[in-house]
Amino acid sequence: MPIGIDWGGTSIKAAIVDGAAVRGFARVETGGEPAVILDAIAGLVRVLDPRAEGVGVAIPGEVRPDGRCWRLPNVPGFEDVNIAAELHARLGLPIGVENDATAAALAERLYGWGNQYGSFLLVTLGTGVGGGLVLDGHVRRGTGGFAGEIGHVLVESTEQAWLCGCGKRGCMEAYAGTAGLLRRYAECGKQAGTIKEIADADDEGTQAVWQQLGWALGTGLGVINNVLDLDAIVFTGGVANSLSRFEGLIRKAMQARAFAPPLAQLPLLTSRLGEQAGVIGAAHLPAAM
Repeated sequence: MPIGIDWGGTSIKAAIVDGAAVRGFARVETGGEPAVILDAIAGLVRVLDPRAEGVGVAIPGEVRPDGRCWRLPNVPGFEDVNIAAELHARLGLPIGVENDATAAALAERLYGWGNQYGSFLLVTLGTGVGGGLVLDGHVRRGTGGFAGEIGHVLVESTEQAWLCGCGKRGCMEAYAGTAGLLRRYAECGKQAGTIKEIADADDEGTQAVWQQLGWALGTGLGVINNVLDLDAIVFTGGVANSLSRFEGLIRKAMQARAFAPPLAQLPLLTSRLGEQAGVIGAAHLPAAM
């Protein structure tokens, strides 16, 4: 059976995957130089099954057509690194590498809401904000591998707009990513280290965080759906567990941006695969590429 690797901004998860079922699981923290991180990924594979059918890696960045990584905004040092070639040299196995949100969208198309909706945007909410695009049943990578990169849609254009990890100001991710949400909570005089702590607190700071998250997502998604007119939007990642707390705020902001009312009335859903969408989609990459 293949192994899927879901590489996040703070941890790397690995699992043996059988269809949509996870049969084994391991995790390490993200950190260190590229060689150290790649060695850690190879180590996870060896622990799970050194003779796996193949290994798929969902990375928090984009993969160029020639296999080189463009960059990982939250994991420095990977510009122009051919992750697939590096892991193949370490493991001798077939390797597939894809953007993490695109990999999760593949899983959702195969085993989740893709059975009901032909065209949808999968939105990953975590350290950053990512997107995987499925149109008419087909996962779209784009010419350069950048399709669905919604986290860097402009939602604030003033000189005071928050700085994003990509180096530009006013991106959706600057406000809806983990760092931006923690910053908003701190501005309310509160302290938390994770979004779960904020959600559990359920105080005035929590409400301010949901307001910012709903505004940022809804503003960006409203513009995006003016162009794509999707069947649905699907959310995944840890923050998506609290979707009911800010769903109405997303829709309100979408309505403010929608060219026509139906564009803000599409279903807003949570992934049927939950936080396992990344590893499931990753495991199917070698066969899909």
